[in-house]
Amino acid sequence: MRKAPSLRSNNGSLQVRVRIDGRDCFINRLGRWEDPVAVAKAQAISAQIWSDYQQGSFDRSLMAYQPLVAGKQVGLLEALRVRAESLRQGAAIHAYRLLLRYGQPVRNRSDAEAFLKWLRDEGLSDCTIAGLMTHYRQCSGGNLTLFTHKLRWKRRSVQSDVLSACEIKAVLSDFKEKKSW
Repeated sequence: MRKAPSLRSNNGSLQVRVRIDGRDCFINRLGRWEDPVAVAKAQAISAQIWSDYQQGSFDRSLMAYQPLVAGKQVGLLEALRVRAESLRQGAAIHAYRLLLRYGQPVRNRSDAEAFLKWLRDEGLSDCTIAGLMTHYRQCSGGNLTLFTHKLRWKRRSVQSDVLSACEIKAVLSDFKEKKSW
């Protein structure tokens, strides 16, 4: 990126244009070109992008800069919805429904860590969370580092419901002595 992102009008709709590696990328859903509040928000987004680029923390997928619609992140949710409908797999549908139930945007690393904590608080195992992270990673666009967490595997205590041969013999002999066959 050689210069700061610019604002432009697309048929009266306000856009932020960012040139990344010789191609134009746009941030939409910012409001009308005539609305001074929307223009101010777009200028703030442009300044944030330029600042992050100068500091080396620029998000190339532009997900961190996308506006929220009704408090929800549209891009990731929409991508997960399409993935769930196209694959029709239980894991993809589960990943979509969990993010929908979470209800908070996941736009940067700290949001992803809060989401990971929420998944653990919901009682999901680390194996399930690792499977969910693959779906989120594949739908997160160019921001592949958003869902790359090192999970500390917690061993769950497994109690066996299966009796050994000696235990079965003891139960059967107990039945023979105390119950009439």
